[in-house]
Amino acid sequence: MNNKKKVIEALAHTVFDHGALSNPFYRRWLSTPMKFYEVEIFARNYWARTCRTATMVALSLLRAKHLSARVEIVKNLYSELGCGDSAKAHSVLLQNYLLDLLSRLANRTYTLDELGAGQILPSTHVFIEEQDALYAPDGLGRPSSYVLGALLAQEWLAYSMLTRLYEGARNYQHLYTNNDEFHERCEYFYIHIGDAEKEHKIQSVTAAALECDNEEDLIGLTTGFNRFLDITENYWNGISQAIEGGHALESNA
Repeated sequence: MNNKKKVIEALAHTVFDHGALSNPFYRRWLSTPMKFYEVEIFARNYWARTCRTATMVALSLLRAKHLSARVEIVKNLYSELGCGDSAKAHSVLLQNYLLDLLSRLANRTYTLDELGAGQILPSTHVFIEEQDALYAPDGLGRPSSYVLGALLAQEWLAYSMLTRLYEGARNYQHLYTNNDEFHERCEYFYIHIGDAEKEHKIQSVTAAALECDNEEDLIGLTTGFNRFLDITENYWNGISQAIEGGHALESNA
């Protein structure tokens, strides 16, 4: 078990050298405040992707074959759903943050209908379709470890992704009356950075190790892991390209 964990942890650490975490969007988000339409592109596509996270975790629970692995995944799912408090569900906290930020940038109330009604980028549609294919049961004969590889990548990306998004969120601190108001609105980030995602990283490694019985399982795990990294890199690059395309339209106007 310990040897398997070491192999899986080594695989998990490769996220830090991948374009899923080192990409033009993060560099842009971290550098300076973006314009309203740029933040709206990010928010709309991030929401379309991230509001489905709990569903993906639930699907990985259904695919896992070992009870001990399922127990680890249930801990993750319970956290995603607010530990029994729907107001603290991670999707609700994200929705609250995005709508508040967009409202401040637009100087008016920005609604959930607006967030969900706008055009989603083709690259985001690709991510959603590919993620569904990774997590959903299929007839391809893939080992159950395949989906746990995707979950491993998702959870090891999440902590670093959220620290980057939070640091970029600080570029908009001037929109708030005071520091307390800003931090009150950042609960989505704090609940992940402070506790949840660190636990999810550990749980995902443990679940993967419990699910892998042989070399074939480890190969399946690695395949699912790398595929999730690749579709994530494509997703962020799509957002970056859409923002840059907006710049080109502005300069030609």
